[in-house]
Amino acid sequence: MSFEELKRALAAEAQAKGICSEWYSFILRATSKERLLTLFVKGLDFVFDNDFPSAELRAEFKGLHEHYGVFIDEPFSVADMRRIVAFGTSEGKARFSGFCAAQVWARDDTKLVVEVEDNAFVCIDITSRAKVEIIASGTAKVTVFQHGGECINRASGNANIKVIDKR
Repeated sequence: MSFEELKRALAAEAQAKGICSEWYSFILRATSKERLLTLFVKGLDFVFDNDFPSAELRAEFKGLHEHYGVFIDEPFSVADMRRIVAFGTSEGKARFSGFCAAQVWARDDTKLVVEVEDNAFVCIDITSRAKVEIIASGTAKVTVFQHGGECINRASGNANIKVIDKR
């Protein structure tokens, strides 16, 4: 699908799901797939609440979305990424160390192992049926917002894992 067709399809789907006029025009004015991915990550509240975009349209970003920390139905292993969004049947491992600060979102049937050590601080949102295992050590701090799914956590040393149940 051409880039113009992709923008129109994304805008139409977003409009049908109730996106505001400002973000609708952001999609139509985007100049690249990279810009569309930036909008996707900035608008995760809409994405999660509306299961947006469809799998067909997400597939149009294959090979590019991984650089933005977006993983869809694929295995992955990353370290110290600032932002990670895992969808579908993704299975992965994310490691954070030093003074890293990051945000992680896991949804659908994602299986994720998150290792946080040293002085790193990570916020994790878990929705749908996602399964997230958190291993924290050192003086790491982890805050989990559990909207669904499963959370297994192990802390050692002075590490702190705080789970806020939003179900």
